[in-house]
Amino acid sequence: MNPAVKFYLARLALVAVVAVPLMFFINALLAVAAGLLVSMVLGYVLLRRQREEMIAHIDAAVKRRRDEKQRLRSELAGEDAS
Repeated sequence: MNPAVKFYLARLALVAVVAVPLMFFINALLAVAAGLLVSMVLGYVLLRRQREEMIAHIDAAVKRRRDEKQRLRSELAGEDAS
């Protein structure tokens, strides 16, 4: 599974874990807002590995696209691609 998808699903689960129990005591909108705030702090600590995997995945994709773009530019310029 894509690391970015895993990270955002984990973040969503963290919001739900915090917000759902709060909904029994306070307004649902306020509970979701509190869940977002608490999940931001907890996510920074608890989701470090997933965040680093997501960053590495995105960096690899950017590097691959940059290399492909450079290869295409050199081919258009008539340079030897080897």
